[in-house]
Amino acid sequence: MKLIPLFSILSLILFTSCNSSTSETLIAKNQLGLLNPETKIDELSLVLKKDSVAEFDLKSSFNTTNEIEIFNKEGEISLIIEPNYQSDSLITISEIQILDPKYQTKKGLTIDSSFKTIYKNYKIDNIQNSINSVILSIDEIGAYLVIDKKHLPSKLRFDSETKIEANQIPNEAPLKYFWLRFEKSTP
Repeated sequence: MKLIPLFSILSLILFTSCNSSTSETLIAKNQLGLLNPETKIDELSLVLKKDSVAEFDLKSSFNTTNEIEIFNKEGEISLIIEPNYQSDSLITISEIQILDPKYQTKKGLTIDSSFKTIYKNYKIDNIQNSINSVILSIDEIGAYLVIDKKHLPSKLRFDSETKIEANQIPNEAPLKYFWLRFEKSTP
């Protein structure tokens, strides 16, 4: 009889520990792991305890777009954070470039995903054709994803004026950049 409560407690502990590791790497609208639009830049080291935050000086970076690099345990850059300068005392996160495939959405989208993952799982709200890239906006998660045009059919590579449709992008086209933008909610 005492075995059942012990098993329940162990199961709960296991579930909670697995759930917290998942939440630390989850990409969602206005969320990257434990980061959100309210996270202050000077709290990054506390929130990202498992990672290393590159040295930065908030005083000298006021009104500039200095990026903050976050390194994983292997010493590789896993995130690049762009600060949102609101006032002298409140500096939060504007955008995050995701470089580490450990960060993923509930539907399995990571920086290592191909276009097929995007097309199958998300509504593409906008496709912008630029000189060297195609930029996909996914409002559902607040992200914009970049695909290098070298992965597109040749008739689309050299014309930045042509409207590109989702069905013209090959399934195997890899992501070049994965950006998550944080938007403050209005009261």
